[in-house]
Amino acid sequence: MKNYLEKNKILIAIVLISFFLSFFYSFYFRIKPQVDAQAYDSIGWNIAQGHGYRQTSGSDILRDGAITRVGPLYEYFLAGIYKVFGHHYEPVWIAQAIMHGLSAWLIYLTAILVFSNFETRKKIGLWAAAIFGFYPDMIEISAMVLTETLYMFLTCLLIYFFFSYFYKRKLWLVAVLALTSGLAALARPPVLLFVPIILFFLYKNWKTEKKEVITTNHKRLLWHAALFLLILIAVFAPWTIRNYAIFGEFMPFGAAGAFNFWIGNYHGGNGEQEPTKEQTFFAAAHTFKELQDESLRQFKLFLQKYPAEFVKLTFLRVNKYFSIIRPMGFWFYQKGHGQFLFLISSAVASIILFITGFGGLIKSIKLKKEPIYYLLLFLIATPLFVFVTVVETRYRFQIYPILAIFAGFFIFHLLEKQKFWLDKILWTMIAIFFANGLIDLMLSWDRFRERLGRFL
Repeated sequence: MKNYLEKNKILIAIVLISFFLSFFYSFYFRIKPQVDAQAYDSIGWNIAQGHGYRQTSGSDILRDGAITRVGPLYEYFLAGIYKVFGHHYEPVWIAQAIMHGLSAWLIYLTAILVFSNFETRKKIGLWAAAIFGFYPDMIEISAMVLTETLYMFLTCLLIYFFFSYFYKRKLWLVAVLALTSGLAALARPPVLLFVPIILFFLYKNWKTEKKEVITTNHKRLLWHAALFLLILIAVFAPWTIRNYAIFGEFMPFGAAGAFNFWIGNYHGGNGEQEPTKEQTFFAAAHTFKELQDESLRQFKLFLQKYPAEFVKLTFLRVNKYFSIIRPMGFWFYQKGHGQFLFLISSAVASIILFITGFGGLIKSIKLKKEPIYYLLLFLIATPLFVFVTVVETRYRFQIYPILAIFAGFFIFHLLEKQKFWLDKILWTMIAIFFANGLIDLMLSWDRFRERLGRFL
């Protein structure tokens, strides 16, 4: 243990600083739950009190708003804490600070696996861990009663276990990978898009073995794939059965995802999560089975009647998703100079992450290494659900751990060069992301002027 501490002083410092930044931010601002956070808090407390998965105690469960919230894993996570410690937010903040620090550590471990052929892999991992651990948005969100910190931790765990299995092919690793994949999807469904990549990896290796001869390895890979699917199904089964018993509908993730297809795709919309009065009234006046059915019906009608507008909205969502001028920080708990400073720090962090992350992606692809290709597939899959539904700044958090790994690779190699500021990839990324930000600014000028007007 002593040798480990001696060899990993910088890593331990990064993890501890990440934890304490989250810890102190939480206890300094003591942010009270509002909107989504308030809903998660209410559901968690109702579960802890024995009222079940409800947003309002004693409500008609067919019309209760809980099923439209992302979940259910985070709400049960809150319920577990409330059951032990009572209805207090301090234990939640501490648990989330721990998960934030552990996420930075997992990113380090994943980076040294992805770049295992490099003698400098540990330094790459340290840069990646620091970028994620010190990222202002990640610190801020860990101080709120929101799903993102738990979701990021499980996503980092999923990616780490995938690359561990990539090298070791152990049965227990594929079992834990399946369990982590299921839990991450129950925290936020978009991570389910990682599952086809994992199955592709298993199939590819099974096919390679099959070309040679039916061997023990061949049979072992078949068993691994079957076990992965069985555990994944088992994780989803209780929640899916519960929803079907109550709503008579196959809803492995609840009704939130279906509603987003309607919110983000209607004639005259902007692709952001801003429901119209019609959508809000419909949601309030109907059961959630009806809401899910109507949402998907409206989405299909929109595709049929306005295919060109759907393409336009998709372009807008892609533009906003990668925009460097959409920082976090426009929250209710801050105002004045403190909020402005946070907005600046968030914007600077996003500029660094996107430019160096994609710079590292371009540079690392040239290495033609299989682990890098799989990390690229995870990156490509991450925003696909957002591109066809709704975009918000915090919905892009899932891509941050992956970009941090590529950023660590790029930053380390930039600093190795005598004149890093002349690097062609660096300037190409600067041009692309500043141009994308400028397009976003021009298309959404009224919104930016309204939000920044309070500081001018």
